[in-house]
Amino acid sequence: MTPRQINRLASSTPGPTLIIVGGLHGNEPAGMEAARIVLSRLRHDKTPHVGEVVALAGNLRALVARRRYLDRDLNRQWTEERVAEARQAVAAATDDPAEAELHETVELADAIETIMARARGPVFVLDLHTTSSEGTPFGVVGPTPEHRAFAAHFALPCMVGLESQLPGVLTSYLGRRGCVTFAVEGGQHDSAKARDHLVAAVTVALVASGVFQKHALPDYDAQSLVLEHARGSLPKLIEVLSRHAIAPDHDFEMAPGFSTIHPTPAGTLIARDRSGEIRASNDCLVLLPLYQAQGADGFFVGRALD
Repeated sequence: MTPRQINRLASSTPGPTLIIVGGLHGNEPAGMEAARIVLSRLRHDKTPHVGEVVALAGNLRALVARRRYLDRDLNRQWTEERVAEARQAVAAATDDPAEAELHETVELADAIETIMARARGPVFVLDLHTTSSEGTPFGVVGPTPEHRAFAAHFALPCMVGLESQLPGVLTSYLGRRGCVTFAVEGGQHDSAKARDHLVAAVTVALVASGVFQKHALPDYDAQSLVLEHARGSLPKLIEVLSRHAIAPDHDFEMAPGFSTIHPTPAGTLIARDRSGEIRASNDCLVLLPLYQAQGADGFFVGRALD
């Protein structure tokens, strides 16, 4: 299996800590690749910095299988109760091994706790993902002014309110632990553009967190422009209003042609399920349409805030 720690750069000078997580879903390795590319180059160049940056791989067992998850979605396990239950289940497992994602929860939580315990300043978290549909990369912003300030460095469409629609996501859990978090969806899973977008996001996060100074990264402006060009004319801030939850027996099928952030007129056919057609009730943005076999989120509905 891939080692949990992808790379680590630590300075003797105290400063912020940036934790980068890629591959929290096993069919999304692009975030790991992006972190490896950027941090390997910085290590080779001995680029000066303060504090610490650590890149971690997420769901190691699902990454081997190239599946979103094996038993349960790892990015829905992050509540205090579920983490405690995972610890109990793994500790009690002997002849009957616990589910794969319970082990992953415990192992990843332990790795993050270790990093947080040695932090010598504020802790920032960048969670890197990709999507099953084609479309523009975007960010997911936490609820506090500190989260908004961190997100403002990234020239991406940013969604507010998505975390509240998805109980158990890693960024919410770490936000409650005092970390400043930002999640980035880079684009379609196997797209070269998605990896490039995530490379740009990592570069921006290194400066936004304060671990690196902008002048130490000669390609910073170019990487920031990668994100700005990807956003195009889409709004900078999007409010997520609702989630269309699905289960296997719903026979859910997304209508073809929807991108990650898709302006949608009232009456447009969005999807079908066993009850019939699902159409937009008003003009809206359809977000994160599901075009893969695994998942409990059919799509989300949002609106522009700017």
